[in-house]
Amino acid sequence: GKPKRSPREKKEMPFRAKRRHEIWTVDVRYVDHSLPPEEHEGNAYVISVLENYSRCVLASAVSRSQDTVAFLRVLYSAVERYGPPERLVTDGGGIFRSRQAAAVYEALSIKKEEIERRKPYQSYIETTFNIQRRMADHHFARARNWNELVAAHERWKEDYNAQRHWAHEGREDGRHSPQDVLGFYTGLLRYREEDLSRAFFSTRFSRILDPLGYARFRDWRFYGEEALARREAAIWLQPGSLTVEYAGETLSAYDVDLAAGTGKPHSVGRPRLFETPHTLPQLRLFALDETGWLKALKLEAYAPRRFGGPMALQEVLFPYLDAL
Repeated sequence: GKPKRSPREKKEMPFRAKRRHEIWTVDVRYVDHSLPPEEHEGNAYVISVLENYSRCVLASAVSRSQDTVAFLRVLYSAVERYGPPERLVTDGGGIFRSRQAAAVYEALSIKKEEIERRKPYQSYIETTFNIQRRMADHHFARARNWNELVAAHERWKEDYNAQRHWAHEGREDGRHSPQDVLGFYTGLLRYREEDLSRAFFSTRFSRILDPLGYARFRDWRFYGEEALARREAAIWLQPGSLTVEYAGETLSAYDVDLAAGTGKPHSVGRPRLFETPHTLPQLRLFALDETGWLKALKLEAYAPRRFGGPMALQEVLFPYLDAL
């Protein structure tokens, strides 16, 4: 008779976590959109960090690029809130292997691992992205501007984390959604803000926006958003580009050439301002368009403090005894 077909072996999942924040997975996916050219020209991407045990999306963002800085922004957001994982899993993408990223892994004591080539099923986030395609791609495609695209992504993240997940159907504690399984647990290690900033120091800097919405950085002023004056913004720097960001949202971006040795911007060009929900409480008498005003200003370097040496003693105008 016919030989019996052996039951299909279940594919091995080498990155199955046994506890919360043991293993995180991060990946990038391309997102279809119908934004007009004045809103965004080029591809849009979703960059997400998944906690493998709970399947909770810890941090995620819609990005205009898929470079190292865009990835580190999302990783920073996750680590800032939850502390670092013991292990971080990615594919073999260059942004995850860059020297900047490797320096962050080392500073935070994260063991970096990769899925095997041509075995995408080993990545837990692959399933999450498939769920995103079903839940959100329709809304992504209908977005009329960048803010609507970001809002659709945020709704997806909240809905996904709150809904029942098939991986948790067998739990007997009543926790069936990723956010319920994750709970309030954080990683074993938590870093102070200054230590976390030091880990990302080569790429991320904090600046307070001045009353006109500019950030001063290495003898330049870069416009971020006037409506966010006196708020703390993040500056992300990498060879060739500088981005000003507030609360995970890109305000502006610039092409920069960095001087060898000092790392200071030597020249700045192609400023891009992005639409944000932040508006001034009082309308201007006239509106500023993209032209006719400077987004990046070269400043004089801070003058070194002068040291005048010891002050000479002034001779007395008259003898002390004569004054008595």
